[in-house]
Amino acid sequence: MRALIFSVALSLTACNCDSTPGNPDGGGHAGGSGGSGGAGEAPTSITVEPADAGYQTDGVTPAKATYKATGTFAGGRTEDISARARFTVDDVALGSFMGPEFKSAIDRGGASGITATLNGTQGHARFTLNLRTSFNDPKAMNLPPQVGTLFGKTPVASRAPQLVYPNDGALVPPNLGRLEIHFLPGNNNTVFELSARGGYTDVKVYLRCSTPMNGGCIYEPDPAVWTALATANRGSDITLTLRGTDDTGTEVGESTPLKISFSLDDIQGGLYYWTTTTKAIMRFDFAAPSMTTAQKFVDAAITNNPGGCVGCHALSRDGKKMVVEAEGSTDGRIAIVDVASKTTTTPFPAPNKSFFESWAPDSTRFVGVDDRGSDFNLRIFDGTTGALLESIDGTGTMARATDHPDWSADGNTIAYASVTREGPRAVSLQWPTKGAIRYVRKEATGWAAPVEVAPWVSGKHRFYPAISPSSDYLVFEESTCSSGETGLDCDADTDVSGKLFAAKLAANAKLLPLTRANAPGIRDNGKTDLTNTFPKWSPFNFKRTGELGSKLQWLTFSSSRKYGLRDPGGNVWLWMVAIDPDQVLTDGDPSFPAFCLPFQDLTTSNHIAQWTEAVIPSIN
Repeated sequence: MRALIFSVALSLTACNCDSTPGNPDGGGHAGGSGGSGGAGEAPTSITVEPADAGYQTDGVTPAKATYKATGTFAGGRTEDISARARFTVDDVALGSFMGPEFKSAIDRGGASGITATLNGTQGHARFTLNLRTSFNDPKAMNLPPQVGTLFGKTPVASRAPQLVYPNDGALVPPNLGRLEIHFLPGNNNTVFELSARGGYTDVKVYLRCSTPMNGGCIYEPDPAVWTALATANRGSDITLTLRGTDDTGTEVGESTPLKISFSLDDIQGGLYYWTTTTKAIMRFDFAAPSMTTAQKFVDAAITNNPGGCVGCHALSRDGKKMVVEAEGSTDGRIAIVDVASKTTTTPFPAPNKSFFESWAPDSTRFVGVDDRGSDFNLRIFDGTTGALLESIDGTGTMARATDHPDWSADGNTIAYASVTREGPRAVSLQWPTKGAIRYVRKEATGWAAPVEVAPWVSGKHRFYPAISPSSDYLVFEESTCSSGETGLDCDADTDVSGKLFAAKLAANAKLLPLTRANAPGIRDNGKTDLTNTFPKWSPFNFKRTGELGSKLQWLTFSSSRKYGLRDPGGNVWLWMVAIDPDQVLTDGDPSFPAFCLPFQDLTTSNHIAQWTEAVIPSIN
């Protein structure tokens, strides 16, 4: 059902009595005080009325209004120029003009400017549009008639439902498209009212427990509801509250509210990740609205060994090339893949072995590491042939090898883990120990000496650095060694105690825990060992709000935490978190609460969510 809401109509235009032909800025001009100006005469200023208006739509009927533009000409003469001026809405998603007649959108709210232009002179006004509407969940069968009237009573605590996902304060991109809302129904409640209130929206959804899960219920907004919530509140937030009652409205319970924020900008780019069940690389394109689940991209057939395993992988920034470790974590043989054709650019295996690669921003080279021979430095390879181009002297030794390199977006820095290979699984850089975080910078004469950001300290292991899209700081993982310095819980292989930290690219930088990103959800019941591992950045810098200078970056990682009511049961799933880079500069926590990526297969473990600027369509 939809609530019946009024629309606004104003009539503010004076009678148009003049038939002078129009001009490029508008139609025929209107009469006004002081006589008529010439068709090409530019006013010295324009006043637009109403100057600051508020409108409302119910999701069906647009708000309408008639605007008036008054021009002031040389000598102080004023004239109604509404019929000649060209009216435009700054945010075209919120409405449009036909002459001076304004008609609002019906599927969103927001604020925007209005501009009236005549012969190069402009006048401005502002308006707000509020969306107030309601929906019935299509999955909810046999809702009571006039269901909205059941929830008007004063809530009682004994009937209160509980919202358990997403986490309070999570920030999500408006084009995510899917965000499950998980809740515990409360005592004797069979029908629910989900209220979402934002700066420009008041949306209610009536639903039942249509998707039960582990003692609770999951509701996923359909596209119409998502548009009303996310698109209408770009750059701002909404407050979710859930009320529950029975089919006759005997008593009403109300949840504790939680807040969700939306970024101003859509997330962009493509995401490629490895899944353990299919032993394949999956991909998801955020720019494809029709894509709701990740699709299989490539598996070990690329090496003519369908029974093999394609695992660790790295995508070039332009999305055109991929390097994959194609025969297991201790082998080191790699395939370099042309993404469009899904073929190798040189016969498999490439001429040099490598692990944990990262591409240069120009997509012509990649950096990797190798403990199969005698060179433990960072090693740079040709991005087409795999030929070794350079070994960066001084970065690694047999005692302290290089691992987990990451090449910055500006091309000037490579961060890496400096590790030992002690412990029960020390046969490979897949399981390093005693890690420290270092980087090298490119100078005119070559690579400078390594700089240590976070040293190794007893009882800790630091690894998987990832340099931010702004190239001025990094994040990394730290695990705590409860079973000894080289135990299996401290070898970089999905360490359960893994936590994410940020640090500036500087010697002995202050280490900033991503407290909100690391934090458990309600259903984790206080558990803090959540296997937060392998952070990877979206390659872009975004805006969080419409404020000047607002910044936002997106980070993905894997975690064993519960996805609300969904229990991973030993798997790790992909999570995403918004990061405010300005907080790193002031030594604050730059993270928001994380959310689970909804397009992944939840029957398996998913790892290494590598980003590209764009998904390159496959030709086969």
